[in-house]
Amino acid sequence: MYISSTKQSRFIVALGNGLCNEPEEKLTFFFLFGESCSSSSLVPNLEMAIPVGLRSIRESFASLHGFLTVDVHGGLMVCNPSMEQVIKLHSSTRFVGYDPIEGQHKALFVESRDHRSSVHRHLDHKVLTLGGGSWRHIEGTPGPYEAISVGVCVNGVIYYGARNSADFRNPVMVCFDVRTEKLSFIQAHAPLVKWGKYSIFIDYNGKLASIVRYPYDRFNSFDLWILEDPEKHEWSKQHCVFPSSVWDYVWGLEMSFPGTNKDGEIIMAPTSLSPEIGPFYIFYYNVKTQNVRRVRLLGIGDNKEFRRSYGFLKQRDCFVRIAPQHVHSIASL
Repeated sequence: MYISSTKQSRFIVALGNGLCNEPEEKLTFFFLFGESCSSSSLVPNLEMAIPVGLRSIRESFASLHGFLTVDVHGGLMVCNPSMEQVIKLHSSTRFVGYDPIEGQHKALFVESRDHRSSVHRHLDHKVLTLGGGSWRHIEGTPGPYEAISVGVCVNGVIYYGARNSADFRNPVMVCFDVRTEKLSFIQAHAPLVKWGKYSIFIDYNGKLASIVRYPYDRFNSFDLWILEDPEKHEWSKQHCVFPSSVWDYVWGLEMSFPGTNKDGEIIMAPTSLSPEIGPFYIFYYNVKTQNVRRVRLLGIGDNKEFRRSYGFLKQRDCFVRIAPQHVHSIASL
């Protein structure tokens, strides 16, 4: 059962040094920050390190009630920084979710049964309860589909974008209920999955949301799609604008949207450290007021000794991933 010892809003920053270092030197470090609505700077604590490098700036990294999920070569890793535990799941494991009713974390395995065209192939689905048990087959799947995006768990349901082979023109969100272990489809508007693996899905105030922007260049606006009624497949859409001056603080780097804080502000953050020693900022966007506040994470990008000691000086890129709303857990993997 999940147990939390604190209600403080915190987040984890993962820094990977695995781009240019030798295999035995590749590490991903997890740093814990406590959030404050009034502070303009935050100081980290090192939680733990795992012996892998972040493979890409866009792969899955999330905090689920004390457990971190990290997408690495060969499958997903699940970590509990509080207990310093790490497990690696089967290579076909795609997603991890949390059931708040039973207090269980479960992993979802998705694998093709044949080698036919990707949108017509039949998929094998299995589920594993973390901390005990074995893989179980899931029966009664909604039909053939092709998963094309990362996933997110919201209120006990794992969502991910897919192409439905029954109607290729109309994409869907695949929904996996973590407690009942049932799969279903929800109709999705085309822009939500247009960018495939670069599509963004977050938990926004307890609802599934998608942030739609042009991913290959600078932008100062995005569309926020929110799933208002899963039963009726009803979505709302809001156009969000932020000052272009935000880009002055991120060294021309790409921007990620890892989720929200407890106040519902959307987090925006660079996807890597700057090549030069300098401040590292993240941004909080208030959808209602369209205001942005800037917070500096001390001791990461602006400290040469930090970069040297963690192996970030001799590589061109240091990938950064952020997992919002992390809590302490004494649950075992």
